[in-house]
Amino acid sequence: MIVLRSIYQNHLVLNCLCGHVGKITVKDLITKYGGDITVDAVEKAVRCSRCKGNNITSTQIIYIGSSELAMSG
Repeated sequence: MIVLRSIYQNHLVLNCLCGHVGKITVKDLITKYGGDITVDAVEKAVRCSRCKGNNITSTQIIYIGSSELAMSG
């Protein structure tokens, strides 16, 4: 289980059953849910901004930024 505070510099991409793909910063999720919540719990808590359902089919953790920073570990 991945805790949000361990990936605070990343984004989550959430794919809904309706076909909508949403992207949100982990920092925004930490502000709303706290740093101790897991990615699995976020999947269950969030709702799609298009269909308003909570039918998340998959989630990706992505880093957006300079590849130099991503590669430095």
